Amino acid sequence: MQFIVHTLSRITDGITAMTISTKGIVIEGKHGKKLYTWQMQLQPPRILEGKITPKLQIWMPEGRIKVRIRQGDRAIAQFELQKLWLNAHITKLRNSIAKLESLLERRYLSHALLKTAKGMAQELAGHWLTWPLDQRLEAYLAQSRYTLEEVHTWQPQDIEDFREAFIAKQLLDYETFFDGVAGQPLTVAQRRACVVVDERQLLLAGAGTGKTSVMIAKAGYLSAAGIAEASQILMLAYGKEAANEMQSRLRQANLSVECRTFHSLGIHILTVVEGKTPKLSQLSNDERQRRQFILETLQSLCQDRTFNRNLLDLLKRNFKADKDSADIDFSSPNMSRLVKQFSELIGMFKQSRSLGSLQQVEAEFEHYLAVFRPVLSEYQLYLNNEQAIDYEDMISCATKYVKNSKFESSWVHILVDEFQDISPARAELVRAILAQHRRSHLFAVGDDWQSIYRFSGADLSLTTHFSQHFGPSTVMQLDKTFRYPQDLLNLASNFVCQNPQQIVKQVRAQVVSDVPSLVIEAQNQDDALHTKLSELEMFAPSNSSVMILARYHKQLPPQGQLTQLASRFNSLTIRAMTFHAAKGKEADYTILIGLDTSVPSNQNTDSIIEAFLAPLEAFPHAEERRLFYVALTRAKKQTYILSPQQPSRFITEIAELM
Repeated sequence: MQFIVHTLSRITDGITAMTISTKGIVIEGKHGKKLYTWQMQLQPPRILEGKITPKLQIWMPEGRIKVRIRQGDRAIAQFELQKLWLNAHITKLRNSIAKLESLLERRYLSHALLKTAKGMAQELAGHWLTWPLDQRLEAYLAQSRYTLEEVHTWQPQDIEDFREAFIAKQLLDYETFFDGVAGQPLTVAQRRACVVVDERQLLLAGAGTGKTSVMIAKAGYLSAAGIAEASQILMLAYGKEAANEMQSRLRQANLSVECRTFHSLGIHILTVVEGKTPKLSQLSNDERQRRQFILETLQSLCQDRTFNRNLLDLLKRNFKADKDSADIDFSSPNMSRLVKQFSELIGMFKQSRSLGSLQQVEAEFEHYLAVFRPVLSEYQLYLNNEQAIDYEDMISCATKYVKNSKFESSWVHILVDEFQDISPARAELVRAILAQHRRSHLFAVGDDWQSIYRFSGADLSLTTHFSQHFGPSTVMQLDKTFRYPQDLLNLASNFVCQNPQQIVKQVRAQVVSDVPSLVIEAQNQDDALHTKLSELEMFAPSNSSVMILARYHKQLPPQGQLTQLASRFNSLTIRAMTFHAAKGKEADYTILIGLDTSVPSNQNTDSIIEAFLAPLEAFPHAEERRLFYVALTRAKKQTYILSPQQPSRFITEIAELM
């Protein structure tokens, strides 16, 4: 120590002495002494070449300090200075590196963890990697400095390799778990979707790819790996039937995880905050009753001359009512259409208002809203008098309670099914819950190929532009379908991807059929459906399920005919439903009927309705194409299309792809 002090003695005027010890460097001058401790110094002092004499540079948080020194054995002095600084800092470095390594070993390298790791590495690098280390001191740092250098200099491929190594280890460690948690062994893609735990994660799961199994396994893995407690996991399903199925499978897997619909989630939040279960209005559940209320409200409001004039003007401008008429016919088809439109708009308007996105609509449809707003006010007054709410109030009020922390959730991991059907209002509720925790996770499972609910408020861009809406994320795909054979998969995939905006997926089928999976047959007689069921009964195994599918309810056999068909073909289990209702369901065989030139429909949505929906896609009939894809992919064995004399353009297109 004395040698260092002698070698580095200060020689400039005004400085009387400099002392170096295990505490730090003390510089003494006419203004007194000042201690620069080793802990305060950002990196080891460095001896620099000066114009006249060498200088000792000290790195302090407030800036660099330079002190002239005498000539001497600089190598020895520099070594000793580094050694003293290292002795003061090495424990802190080792602890920091141990913390960094622990983070990287225990968790998947998510976007947030990567940002944290890089931030730690960058800060440490400023102290440890910006100066040349004496080789004799390498033993002090060993693995610590190597780890720091590795993380600090990570390139995209290094990050990818690190993630893949973690995934491989988790797949090996939890192999037995994934073999049994969902009832049957998961595929590699399904397992990978489980062990990747990013803050924001989108799993694209095509028809029949086993998305429900993945959601069950994901919840189980989070618990088994110690990542989350069951109480910290919330699963959200689109409908009550799907939620019940999910809850049943969770019980089978011995998982006490909550599964709710968005509606039951809203009720739960309001019940917790308000101390009682909210009452849902009858107008919210009964479309016929809601329309009757609107009609009676219009009649009542027309007692006001100004409103009566505005309503009459609206009927003439927007609904082609008789321009010469001075009276309103409340039983006319025009009035029925307006009432139906108002019924649809109530929910859309309230959702848009809760999201603060009404400004453009109000400017463009001022004359329309002059009639609609008084009706909406009466509707809301009715709900208040009934001491009830509707579904839109439920979601917006629940979101408000979460945002102002009147409701505090324990959910850190939110798993959302059928994400392609989510609306902006529901997405806002999910964001609000996620925002309550510093580290939160969204696992969204959906399929842009099956997005068919734009008319009810779904916004496909929340899926196709997931990262833009929810932040840096991981997007994965399931690559195997268990439902239908490869030839049908090829046809249906090619058909839906004629729209270039659909996300291309590489999916293969588990089944290869020895007969064509899709058959198009000319519908030459009125009893073509009866004939097809007769053929099926001859070769299909007993108790085979059959779904009769049509685009519209009016194209399906009436209930009386269905009863007769079920009685006549009692070896088959026959159901009939629309394409929309068939989503999420499957059968051994499907028969598609009613596919004339009315499918896809050329009917345009009213401009006021369009104003509240997600922007219309540029590709013609984009949603109708996806809906037909849904219909095509319901059968496990064979799909039959009964083609009328004037077939849908979709039938022609499919025939060309076969």
